[in-house]
Amino acid sequence: MDLMLLVIYVAPTLVKGLELIPSENFTSLSVMQAVGSIMTNKYSEGYPGARYYGGNEYIDMAETLCQKRALEAFRLDPAKWGVNVQPLSGSPSNFQVYTALLKPHDRIMALDLPHGGHLSHGYQTDTKKISAVSIFFETMPYRLDESTGYIDYDQLEKSATLFRPKLIVAGASAYARLYDYARIRKVCDKQKAVLLADMAHISGLVATGVIPSPFDYADVVTTTTHKSLRGPRGAMIFFRKGLKEVNKKGNEVHS
Repeated sequence: MDLMLLVIYVAPTLVKGLELIPSENFTSLSVMQAVGSIMTNKYSEGYPGARYYGGNEYIDMAETLCQKRALEAFRLDPAKWGVNVQPLSGSPSNFQVYTALLKPHDRIMALDLPHGGHLSHGYQTDTKKISAVSIFFETMPYRLDESTGYIDYDQLEKSATLFRPKLIVAGASAYARLYDYARIRKVCDKQKAVLLADMAHISGLVATGVIPSPFDYADVVTTTTHKSLRGPRGAMIFFRKGLKEVNKKGNEVHS
């Protein structure tokens, strides 16, 4: 069968169907034109101004423009926040955060998958490690109070005191309530843990100011670009600038 026929055949199923999940939002024509442009032929491994291949001046300009617009979309001060716009999708972006900030077998807490969490947050069962995250790191879920449908923050704090995570994820794939970022920030501060906010499903609502922003409390924020932002399939990692760590020599390392 001809490939273009498949493209034609799939159109009615998308246009006539009622899509109610963010991950199958309709991207704009301008996005499709840009993604399908001649720029796809250019190899651009590396970062703006530091590529492994030559002739990337226009790729550098495009990536820098994307970073600028990403910060502007969420009203972020570039002196305080940076953003990596290279991740291919949400799960790899989360894994990149874990591997950048944690050591193998460090501990992560996140919302349990059956309670609305996501596989990339380290889901595992009693008998099997389902996600690669749970293979490389130790994970413990926090859960909802099933009588209210809200996250049980009191139990989250108690579990964190016992588990002592190095990173807590505030984010979900199927949780219809607002996150209390301030409450989780307090738990993170108590445990000296990193707060990662995964806003992949709600970033469009955050950008428009419809719901509270995680940027006031989080150390790192990840989001996909193709859900409520209506962009191409990809992801972004926002990171708070400043002190990153004190190295073995006692010197401060800044991001």
